[in-house]
Amino acid sequence: MARRIAGTEDFTRLARDLKAAGTTGKGLRRELGKALRKGTAPLVDEARRNVQGLEVRGVRGGASARAARAARALGKRKRVTDKARMRAHRGSGLRATVARSVSATVDTGGATARLRVRAAQAKMPPDQRKLPRYLNRGSWRHPVFGRDPWVEQTAPPAWFDDAGARKGPQVRDNAVQVVGEYLGKLL
Repeated sequence: MARRIAGTEDFTRLARDLKAAGTTGKGLRRELGKALRKGTAPLVDEARRNVQGLEVRGVRGGASARAARAARALGKRKRVTDKARMRAHRGSGLRATVARSVSATVDTGGATARLRVRAAQAKMPPDQRKLPRYLNRGSWRHPVFGRDPWVEQTAPPAWFDDAGARKGPQVRDNAVQVVGEYLGKLL
């Protein structure tokens, strides 16, 4: 059985109490989520800085990979201007795309409550969704047309894990404090 960190029981109790509060609790639940996400900012910022500062070695990124990330950044815009295309192309490097995928989510369900910081796969192009994990591991292999069948790329490992180790306790302490404040509001 996994060991629970201090404050988890209170967080779960708060989620249950907010659900029991009904319609009046919806505003409180939104406030709680906003306060908890705000408290994760140091961890999210640290992870983004870490991945932006990585030195990736191996094969240079191809035009097709950059084009896929730029197309993903443009999303479902109704009207795509030249300015938007240029901005998407400039911000479509691998590290910039992975940095944009790092975010915090708060889930306050009836029986569970969760605060999560992760590199969301859904924010990456479909064929590159595992790259944040590979970057954190430190190496990955992929095929390249016109060269040996497979090449290996490397980067300094643990960009995400290091951010969690450095800023995680601060985020946890903030979450416990916020949960305590909102428990006080409900009681």
